[in-house]
Amino acid sequence: MVDPNLVSGAVWVVCGFAIVGLGWLIAVRGRVELHANYDESVDPTYAARWAGGTGLLMGVLVVAYGVREMRYGFESRLLAGLIVALLVLSYVSKLFAGGFGSRE
Repeated sequence: MVDPNLVSGAVWVVCGFAIVGLGWLIAVRGRVELHANYDESVDPTYAARWAGGTGLLMGVLVVAYGVREMRYGFESRLLAGLIVALLVLSYVSKLFAGGFGSRE
């Protein structure tokens, strides 16, 4: 029988790679229009750099959590920390996509 931590961790890793892929498209390829909260009056280079970079960070955190869960098992405090971090980074990404911090 397969360990449930392996299955859950694998799901987290797959989801994390999906987030990294989207963050990579936004940050590296400049496809900032893929961000749901992108304001077209904002410089696309600025929004791509910061909103995409935040998305990359979110994806890396999810992948790291998934690998950690596959190796050491589930721990509720770490999951709660991941969820809080993702909520904060999601909010920050929305701010950057809307032009927060831009000099224009």
